[in-house]
Amino acid sequence: MSYKVITDMTEKMKIPCFLILHGTEEYHIDDAVNFIKKKYVSEEYESMNYMEFERIESNSRDFFEFVTTFPFMSDYKICVVKESGFLTSAGSLNKKDEDRLMEMADGNEGCIIIFLIKGGKPDLRKKFVKKLKEKNSIFEINKLNETELSRYIAAQIKSRGLSISLHDADYIANNSGYLEYESTVNLYHINNEAEKIASYKSGAGSVSLDDIELLIIKSVESNIFKLVDYVCEGNKAKAFEILEEMLLNNTPEQFIIHMLARQYRMLYQYTVLVKKGYGFNDIMNKMKLKNFVATKLSKQAKNLSPEKIQLYMEKILEIDKKIKKGEIDGRIGLEMITNGIIK
Repeated sequence: MSYKVITDMTEKMKIPCFLILHGTEEYHIDDAVNFIKKKYVSEEYESMNYMEFERIESNSRDFFEFVTTFPFMSDYKICVVKESGFLTSAGSLNKKDEDRLMEMADGNEGCIIIFLIKGGKPDLRKKFVKKLKEKNSIFEINKLNETELSRYIAAQIKSRGLSISLHDADYIANNSGYLEYESTVNLYHINNEAEKIASYKSGAGSVSLDDIELLIIKSVESNIFKLVDYVCEGNKAKAFEILEEMLLNNTPEQFIIHMLARQYRMLYQYTVLVKKGYGFNDIMNKMKLKNFVATKLSKQAKNLSPEKIQLYMEKILEIDKKIKKGEIDGRIGLEMITNGIIK
């Protein structure tokens, strides 16, 4: 992954004078910048040799003044542009400043300039971006996959003086919301969960599944899986308990209904593919599912037919329409679902 490539290059003092860091893992992007700063700029002269700009479109004069002056009592200085929208398809820089950057791209010794694009990507059609691509100076830092996240969680717990099984680290990973589609949860959130667990278990030696259940706030998608489980089982008490928890955590009623409908659509697609003879791995690839999501769908689908799921979807849609028309209250509509009226 690019994060490891950057840290290795930094250790060897091989970071190029210009680089673009972009991608979906905000924590690792920030951490890469801090790692470079610590290696190239001494704390003693940091105020003279390190500067951050929110953006340069309206502040190019100060930017160019900083990056073109020599470092103070050091071999390097670092400049970070935190929002480099001008490098994406949605932004632009005036021609004069763009030409100046192009001139500097071939050699700007003594200053490392880092452009950040969090949650986006550079436009490879732009001249300056093309130039940096030719110099292998563009790095994409995206979120961890399931295996990487579980190992990261285990390492974070261990670094705080506690032990945890990889199975329990998996449980945190799969309930954190980090792996969900279009999730905004990043490693900052994961680190907070690890810190919370470490504070609660300080000096205890190890972390158990009971500790995790007590402490972590489960994601909406994780709770939706459980809610669907209980509705399908006809376990009204447990379904209502999950619903109450979600509402207490200020999850919007309409969003819960939207997620329920989405879950049943996924289940419908899964059962149809099973009926057609597709295997687990083929379905996972065809539906572009992460392993833990596909595993949960597989378990839920065992006692459901496409016809039964279709009936659930129709009833949820009917309840949703009644809520939107003001015929019933949102909470009542959700209670109708959890109480098994759609069965």
